[in-house]
Amino acid sequence: MLREFRVAALAAGTLFSLNALSQDAVQVSPSVNHVLVDNAHIRVVKSTFKPGAAEGTHTHPAGWYIVTKGGTLKITHADGKTDEWQAKVGEQAWQEAEAPHKAENTGKTTLEYIYVEVKSASSASKK
Repeated sequence: MLREFRVAALAAGTLFSLNALSQDAVQVSPSVNHVLVDNAHIRVVKSTFKPGAAEGTHTHPAGWYIVTKGGTLKITHADGKTDEWQAKVGEQAWQEAEAPHKAENTGKTTLEYIYVEVKSASSASKK
């Protein structure tokens, strides 16, 4: 009985880990997202969306971003609602952890931003 419990717990943990990885933006869309720095405190991700580029469903932990190339992203949330982000060069802000969403460049220019994930901050999966 104890052995079956351990096997079930290990399987559940493995599935949870795979699900968590599948929602990481870098893992889901490596053609758009590239890690620049990764240490015990932060992970810096550069996201580059050429016109028409899209990424799969993912989450973001809390962090800070700055737009380096402006453009337009259509954001589709897990509930189906959509938003349009008109990102301007130099725009920057702190962002709380985000729930699952996906993004697509619906504009005619390449949009690029740098996102500094703060590992000690809460993540969307903890909400």
